Amino acid sequence: MDSTLSPTQPQRPLDWINILFLTFTPVLAIPVLIWHTIEVGFQPWMAILFGVMYALVGLSICAGYHRFYSHKSYECSRSVQVFYALFGAMAAQNSTLCWASGHRRHHSYSDSEWDPYSIQRGFWWAHVLWIFRKLDANDLTNVKDLHANTIVMWQHRWYRWILTLLGFGIPLGIGALMGDAVSGLLWGGFLRIVVVHHSTFLVNSLAHYVGHKTYDDSASARDNWAVALLTFGEGYHSFHHKFPSDFRNGVRWYSWDPAKWFIALLKVCGLAWSLREMAAPVIEATRIKAAAKLLEERMAAAPAAQT
Repeated sequence: MDSTLSPTQPQRPLDWINILFLTFTPVLAIPVLIWHTIEVGFQPWMAILFGVMYALVGLSICAGYHRFYSHKSYECSRSVQVFYALFGAMAAQNSTLCWASGHRRHHSYSDSEWDPYSIQRGFWWAHVLWIFRKLDANDLTNVKDLHANTIVMWQHRWYRWILTLLGFGIPLGIGALMGDAVSGLLWGGFLRIVVVHHSTFLVNSLAHYVGHKTYDDSASARDNWAVALLTFGEGYHSFHHKFPSDFRNGVRWYSWDPAKWFIALLKVCGLAWSLREMAAPVIEATRIKAAAKLLEERMAAAPAAQT
């Protein structure tokens, strides 16, 4: 982490709740889970519980927190919004209001001093260290539109209770029904939180560090298919930063983007509408322009490299 800050960007105080939570959840999720599973034996329901919880929570972050609330790339029913509010809270990534505020600031000031998780401050800062600092209450001024959403404000008020009672209570209860409450809590609770955390964090770090600058070679955002596999399609980050209002991240029909497919399914069911898409000719022209610029730079550098 780079400690050299501009005078206009003061160092924020440490957030010890976040530090302790993000430090100790991996300890419970991995060593304790391995030890307990060896002791009691592995059962298929454990992996199924993890997978289902991971999918529901992950989609709520990608399709809900990100594409619906942060970028308003489509409209959806209140029942879908309640789903996003409940399962999104279980991700332990803060309330919708705080998450959307930070993400909008990331897009507004990408790669600059005021980008809250700028890759310019290093891989680990962008990945997790930025969360170790307390959120400034003034940061919520860029989500005034969300203040008018009663579901958002309800979730913001009760976020910690939803996380605790549902995020840990559901897997604990399902585990109890299967005869092993501790395994349910470890697989569906702690392991799921850790995997969702660090797969989401990879969008901020690895997808700004490794991959192809397909649509804008001047920005750090990159298309990274491996991150897309882990994050329901969020790894196509060069496209997303260039066209943030598009409900898709993987724009090709074959691109791995389950969040895109989920939103399209909601539309078929009448639960989503007004899906925003950038015109195909504009997308292709932008891609060609970025490729041509990259080629020019390589050609210009070739003589020096040969010398």
